[in-house]
Amino acid sequence: MLYAGRSSSLLVAFLFLPLYSRLLGSSQFGIVAVMLSLQALLVMMDLGMSTLTSREVSVATSTNESLLTLVRTSELSLTGFYALLLIIAVTLKLLYFGESVSWVVVIGAVLLFWLLVMQNLYYCSLIARRSYTMGSGLQIVGVVVRACVTAVALSRLSATLEVFIMTQLIVTVLHWGWSRYILTSALSEGVDRELSIKRPTLADALALTKMGGALVLFSAAGAAVTQLDKPIISMFASASSVAPYYLASLLCMTPISILAGPVSQYFQPIFLREAAQDKVRGGAKKTALRFALSVFIVTAVPTLILWWFRVPIIDLWMGPGTNNRIIANYVAILLPGLAIGAFGFVPYSQLIYAKDYRFQAVMSACLTVVTLLLATVAAVGKNVEAVCYVYSAYHTASTVVSWIRASTLPDVALYARSTALLVSTLMLASITVLAMALYILI
Repeated sequence: MLYAGRSSSLLVAFLFLPLYSRLLGSSQFGIVAVMLSLQALLVMMDLGMSTLTSREVSVATSTNESLLTLVRTSELSLTGFYALLLIIAVTLKLLYFGESVSWVVVIGAVLLFWLLVMQNLYYCSLIARRSYTMGSGLQIVGVVVRACVTAVALSRLSATLEVFIMTQLIVTVLHWGWSRYILTSALSEGVDRELSIKRPTLADALALTKMGGALVLFSAAGAAVTQLDKPIISMFASASSVAPYYLASLLCMTPISILAGPVSQYFQPIFLREAAQDKVRGGAKKTALRFALSVFIVTAVPTLILWWFRVPIIDLWMGPGTNNRIIANYVAILLPGLAIGAFGFVPYSQLIYAKDYRFQAVMSACLTVVTLLLATVAAVGKNVEAVCYVYSAYHTASTVVSWIRASTLPDVALYARSTALLVSTLMLASITVLAMALYILI
């Protein structure tokens, strides 16, 4: 169920993005690609609410009113942030965009982003609570229904941005409402009704946002570096260059999102809970090793197959097209770095347990600044391949630096060093075997 829930977004994108591209045309689809990137950026840039909430839900030994209050306080914080974002969007519409962008697109997009971020908070909380089937089931149904209804609306009503936005918004409202009901019902079990109906204040929301201050920078930097590459290419290179790069990036997210993501979703709550209980430190170490081993097993062979057979896979996915060779070239550069990035889930979980949010924020901010500067320079020179090399290096550096940091923290040094040694040994052995096989074949 975790694999199905985690991969549903990417698999649906694989199936429906080519259809959206044909229906909307290259110009409108380029705008949709940028909007989808902003959507992913804002889901990541959630003020640290999903990380804070998931951690507390993971280590909780029983359901109580504090968890329900925490979720509602997170909702209030996010709502205030998106109210501010809506004011900014309206101002930009009046002063800059004018008639080039309709009010439906401006307001509808902000509301859509807000609901998707809230829904992601509920999803992460359900997974942290180890309600894997319920959380994944909600994710699958929501993503599939939204994609199908949008495709029908574009083909039957009108292939315009307005129809795309409104259809996505209507379905997301239903998805958000049902997800919220499921989570609040689960957290309300055994809680006094009088306590469960209390609402957090603005002061509570501000205090929670302040608590996650480092996470705000961390999530903002991470969101910016992984999503602003498409707008940068569109601005400095050309809008037509965005589509093949976006599709290549989507395919290369397989090691992280489809393969390693569900493993992290399963092991992280267990590791956090066991590490929080001093009496079972040995159990936490075993969980950390199983975590690292599982990530290696599920990513190594599939990633190698995807890299080796990228050309026929892309031809099968996209159908005949002039951009297929360009996409394959980008994949060849991006995929190795993102495969190493998949192992970043292991030290990330250890840093979350240690509450080392400040280092994560500083590291992410520094890597983001360097990466975006280099990507901008490459885009100005019309060299999208160089952008791919920059992002491959970014994912590799992020994983390596996180592991080094975790190895220096007393609370998690044991876990970090043992998992780093295991992964290094497995990777060295795999490279040796692969080199020998290639030598024999040649």
